[in-house]
Amino acid sequence: MKEISNSKKQLLKALAYFLNDKPIEEIKVSELINKAYISRSTFYRSFETKEEFFEWVLEYYMEGLSGASLNNADNPISFYTHYFDYISENAVYFRAFNNSSMWPQFISALNQNGVHIYQVFISQMTDNKNLSYLVSNYVISAHIGVVTSWLNNDLLVSPTNIASIVTEMTTSALKSQGFSLGELFNSNT
Repeated sequence: MKEISNSKKQLLKALAYFLNDKPIEEIKVSELINKAYISRSTFYRSFETKEEFFEWVLEYYMEGLSGASLNNADNPISFYTHYFDYISENAVYFRAFNNSSMWPQFISALNQNGVHIYQVFISQMTDNKNLSYLVSNYVISAHIGVVTSWLNNDLLVSPTNIASIVTEMTTSALKSQGFSLGELFNSNT
C-alpha cells in the first residue's frame, strides 16, 4: 500500500474514533478535522466533500486488502490468513463499509477484486472462460457471505480459524469442478 500524508493518517484515526460511537452517516467534517488536528483547508485541499473522503477511505482499505492478500499468497492458508488478519486489524472501517447504506459499492468492490483474482488463477488451468467466470463468482460470493457475517458477529472466530475454514470450503468447491486450490496458488508464484 502506498504511503499517505500525515493529515490523511490523522483523518483515518479520527474516523476510527467516531466509528466506534456512531454511524458513518452522522460523522461531520468538523468533528473529523478537530479530532485529527488539521485545518478545514487541509481537508478540502485533499477532498471536495465528506463523501469523497469516505470514497477514498473505501478505496484505500480495499487496495490494502488486495495487497495484504496477494503479496502473501505463497499458499492458500497464508493467503486467507493475511486476508482475514487485514480485515480484523481494520475491522472498524470494514464494519462501516458493510453496514452503511452509503457504501453499496463495498460488496461490489469485494466481488470485483475477488472474482478478478480467481479468474486469473483459474484461467491458468482451463481455457473455458465461462467455467472460470462461474467458479470465480461462486467462490467469491461465498467468501463475501463469510466476511459480512464475520463482521456482523464481532469477529467471533479468530482470523486464523476463519482462514482455515474458508480454505477448506474453497478447496472443496474448486475440487468439485476439477481444480486444485493449491495448484492455483502454485501457478501464481
